[in-house]
Amino acid sequence: MRPYTTYRILIRLKKLKRIGIVLFLAGALCYAIYQGRLYIEKEFGVAEELPFYDVGPCPDDDTLRVAVIGDSWAEWHVTLGCDTIIQKYASQMAPYPVKSHSRGKGGAKTKDVYHYMFKSITQEVAWEADVCTQPLIEEHPDYCVIMAGINDSWKKHPLSYYTGNYRLIIRLLLANHIRPIVMEIPDFDMTGWLDIKGIKIRWTFRFISLFTGTWDDDVRPFRKALREMLEQEHLMDSVLFIPKDHWNPKDNNYPETIYQSDHVHLNLEGYHVLDSCIVSEIIHDYQKRKEQSSVIK
Repeated sequence: MRPYTTYRILIRLKKLKRIGIVLFLAGALCYAIYQGRLYIEKEFGVAEELPFYDVGPCPDDDTLRVAVIGDSWAEWHVTLGCDTIIQKYASQMAPYPVKSHSRGKGGAKTKDVYHYMFKSITQEVAWEADVCTQPLIEEHPDYCVIMAGINDSWKKHPLSYYTGNYRLIIRLLLANHIRPIVMEIPDFDMTGWLDIKGIKIRWTFRFISLFTGTWDDDVRPFRKALREMLEQEHLMDSVLFIPKDHWNPKDNNYPETIYQSDHVHLNLEGYHVLDSCIVSEIIHDYQKRKEQSSVIK
């Protein structure tokens, strides 16, 4: 083979190698973009609304049933035995029996809380029985307390993510004639909580907030967005709305007396304060609705 021919072959091989590298990099980039879109949709997109399931008619007795679902606030409600607190305060205010059942998962966002409402305790998911709230819904409670939103806020998710998934939770409850109890996100030390999580997580969510518009460590935009969603969807009359200042009127204050040392989660005394307010709101609302129904009849 002549030297000139060998040279041309080598040149072509180098070109093919470059083309191969370019094609590989282009393919890797397309795959990364595809996976990135899937991740963004999974993490920041509102859940697709799932088909309603029917829990059947209300139990034919005089018991007032209350369910509590949500994130770590609902989980601590279980850990500290606060269902008995609700029943204790209710027995002092109501002439009929009241039963309460709670279940929650630390770290759950509103999208997770919605999906947990479609999980039953089966052999396949027995390991995550603590997140399966469908059985609570199937008990057909009269009221369902929704403790969710803290993780949406400190993880810097868009306001539309929070309100969109919250709307789906409400719609499922209303479809089964269960009155949702909508709680505003309470005050908590978001900055301190991010510091506890470490510099890597802290700045990851700081970076995310540049795209979601939730840079400030402030839950008030989330509260405002929730109210606006309820009003725009004409849901305010269909839910029992409990503003933050109904039970903890001190704005942006985390008193040691009712919060744990992390200034994020309530202690037992805090749940006494919160649950006494919830019970008072429920009993007042329940009696008012019974009076209204008797007048209509």
